[in-house]
Amino acid sequence: MGSEVGNKNDLSVGNYVVFTDITYRLSGNIWSKKKAYPRDDEQVILDAACGALRPGRLTFILGPSGAGKTSLLKILAGRKFSIYILCTFIRRSYGEGKHRDATCTYLRRILMICVKSTNSHLASVVDYVTPNLGKRGVKGSIQGIGKNAVLVAQHATLIDALTVRETLHFAAVLKLPKATRLERYDTIEMISKQLGIRDVGLDSVSSLSVAKALQAVARTGRTVACVIHQPSSQLFSSADDVMLLANGRTLYAGSIEDLPNTLKTAGLFCPRYYNMADYLIEIASNKHTESLAVLEQEAKLYATEMRKIADNDNSAKNEKIIEISSEAEALLNVNTLNVRDYAASYGQQLRALLWRGYIGALRDVHLTQIRLVTHLLVALLLGALYKGAGAEAHRMTTNTGCLFFFLLFIFFSNAMPTIHNFPVESTVVLQEHLNKWYSLTMYCASKILVDLPIQLLCATVFIFPAWYLTSQPMELDRIALAWMICALTTILAQTFGLVMGAACGVKLGMFVIPATNIPMLMFSGFFIPYHEMPVYLRPFALISYFRYAFDAFLSTVYGFDRPNLPCHKDFCFYKNPSKYLDFLGLSKDFYNDVIVLLVWILVLEISLICVLKYRVYKACR
Repeated sequence: MGSEVGNKNDLSVGNYVVFTDITYRLSGNIWSKKKAYPRDDEQVILDAACGALRPGRLTFILGPSGAGKTSLLKILAGRKFSIYILCTFIRRSYGEGKHRDATCTYLRRILMICVKSTNSHLASVVDYVTPNLGKRGVKGSIQGIGKNAVLVAQHATLIDALTVRETLHFAAVLKLPKATRLERYDTIEMISKQLGIRDVGLDSVSSLSVAKALQAVARTGRTVACVIHQPSSQLFSSADDVMLLANGRTLYAGSIEDLPNTLKTAGLFCPRYYNMADYLIEIASNKHTESLAVLEQEAKLYATEMRKIADNDNSAKNEKIIEISSEAEALLNVNTLNVRDYAASYGQQLRALLWRGYIGALRDVHLTQIRLVTHLLVALLLGALYKGAGAEAHRMTTNTGCLFFFLLFIFFSNAMPTIHNFPVESTVVLQEHLNKWYSLTMYCASKILVDLPIQLLCATVFIFPAWYLTSQPMELDRIALAWMICALTTILAQTFGLVMGAACGVKLGMFVIPATNIPMLMFSGFFIPYHEMPVYLRPFALISYFRYAFDAFLSTVYGFDRPNLPCHKDFCFYKNPSKYLDFLGLSKDFYNDVIVLLVWILVLEISLICVLKYRVYKACR
């Protein structure tokens, strides 16, 4: 659960969120041509749903599976609109009934919908339509969307390397940037106590604790809503309002106290000693179809009434200051006045991300510990297999294969492990960024700084024993250059794995990484010299980072005016290292090779930011 903490003196009152005629449809094939009639494969997720979320009250949203509960909240939160949405206007209120039309940009986020209205000039009405409902489209009307909201997904993913307390500490650092360490500690203890956090799962007692904590937040004037499945009678009674969905339509919206009378109007009566929540699910499951039309009409009347109240009430509520109870104080943060701002500064974001990143890296058995051990073991194995290959003229071709395998192992041993871990981490980053914890730029910067020591350590653990055991030239400048090439290849490989992990996920990434790098290997210059390649295929060699790494590695070993190698056979075809490099068709331009590798790393880092930003955009479609 996303927890927020703030200063009670900064609290502003939430506003009504009223929505009517929300329709959301999906088609099986979004590439098909437009049709004037509904498609056979079109699926209606929401069908003229309506309702209201009132400030200061906790709202439960109920319904059977597939009723459209999550889709509705994602639409309200701005997490489920498509590029086909055309926002027509925002009607802004200015105190005495004056209005101004403006262009709508996007819908705000809600699911724990914590609407925080921060000034009197509220966006009070949003109408939006789609030009083609045959494609993925949403239409309807929403009123009272606030500037700041927090979304907690149903299946929230967390970093598994951190404990619960460390996760709360990370959140407190970002959401309480001005608090002292002692204040953050007290806040974490208070939240743990309120939510009933234990070392076991979320049982019914813990669920009730969470509901009470959300109710305390609502009592401060916030608008809080959550989806709940099969609540007990005690848990159900902890809510103030309830909304019932069935097949994308609203059957009831209003307070729990008015629920029996509304059901009575439709000719429905909950049996005595029967859980009202279970009875509502039965109604939504079409067990009382004769009464559904009456319930839908009552829900529409309620939404219409709430819209009238909201038109007159939003301006007044924005001027109120509500006294915050001590138990709710630990769950609030109102320092963020704009949805584009973050509570923590960029420096605080970077420090918090570095703290979490280093803890995760040190505890990661597969990505850090086993990887280091593997680099050392493979270096020793290569040293035993290619012992003395770098110092003898008759073994130049053998040593070339050894150096190429150096690059091959370094690349894939650093690219493949990230494909297992980063998809999960990118999901966490996505939800934390959307909830305004930190910017993607700060995350990528922290990722570079956290991974860099590990990448350099992997290159060091591998190259020094392998270089010595294979009898490569023991000159400090050559050793330093070889270490630099290994380090650059390691950084490039891991960044490539991060991009694939963020873009493709685990299953597809396991295929994409080898598939995209096989052409790079083909044009590396090891299997066929550059001058023997067909002219129309040479451009592929110009973009192969393996070619530049291989060229730089061989230039380090055999370039820079290295003298002739000793020949211990009757005849050695190659003795002069410079002529051998000419035979391979290498450029022997070491500094150009380094620059190209650096450019590739920069391109991949930018690609990582772009992929994450695209996932943010995609999550809001």
